[in-house]
Amino acid sequence: MLSLTLATALLRAAGEGTRLRLLVLCAQREWSVTELAASLGQSEPRVSRHLKVLCEAGLLRRMRRGQWVCYSLVDEGDAAALMSAVLSRIDPADPVRRRDAQQASASAQEIRPAVPRHSKLGRALAAFVHDSAPAGVAGSAVVIEPAHLELIDATAAMARRVTLVAARAEVREALREHCDRRGIAADIRARAANASGAWDAAVLDCSGALGAEGVEAALRDIRNRLAPAASLWLVLPYELLEYSRGNVVAHPITELRRVLAAAGFRTEKLKPIDEGVHVLVAHVHLSAHAVSAA
Repeated sequence: MLSLTLATALLRAAGEGTRLRLLVLCAQREWSVTELAASLGQSEPRVSRHLKVLCEAGLLRRMRRGQWVCYSLVDEGDAAALMSAVLSRIDPADPVRRRDAQQASASAQEIRPAVPRHSKLGRALAAFVHDSAPAGVAGSAVVIEPAHLELIDATAAMARRVTLVAARAEVREALREHCDRRGIAADIRARAANASGAWDAAVLDCSGALGAEGVEAALRDIRNRLAPAASLWLVLPYELLEYSRGNVVAHPITELRRVLAAAGFRTEKLKPIDEGVHVLVAHVHLSAHAVSAA
């Protein structure tokens, strides 16, 4: 049973227009932040803040699905029972509810494809990599969890040996088909740990990550595999690092610089790119401290 205090907290979290619409959607199935933002016609940072409130209240749960982090309604416990009772009283024919559901389904097919694809965003990311790449040809390079096929082409253009890392078998198959069409001789693996040697260049695509902790862990893992003078490019959603600490709100670019420095990297170039999906892309090198510690 719920105490009055806890019931009040749950209802206060749910009792806001946008958050109630999010709960209705997440009761149907799981969705990514990008899909939910598209369905409600709101910005991803704003939707992310509402999702954070709902997760902290214990009304939503967060799950990783490949490159994406998704949200769904909790299905066990008193909080779940309370929300089930509330949501069951909302008219299924309500026009806002129906429109949100239709938009969410349409955006899921467009925004979260099963495999990497070509896109305008991918072309912009590849251009950033090309423009910031050091002169000369790298010996070896890796692309980890690529969501954009153009990043593979850009990496292959600057390295003699390319490794592609993707956890999902269907993604690896799509990457293999792309490399065959492009004539790219790439080593495609399920885990970066299975590859040998140090990399002279790396692309880490965190497009579907959520939370600074996951990014920091990925950066630490890849840092130990890089050659001292290696370049690293990092791609991640703009809203990923926007968060609150008490009354202080960190700007995503400021927070990204902090995360990179904490992981042992110095930032050479950082740029926000908005091509339907708002991302941050950074070009970094190992800091002098990280190189000396290796």
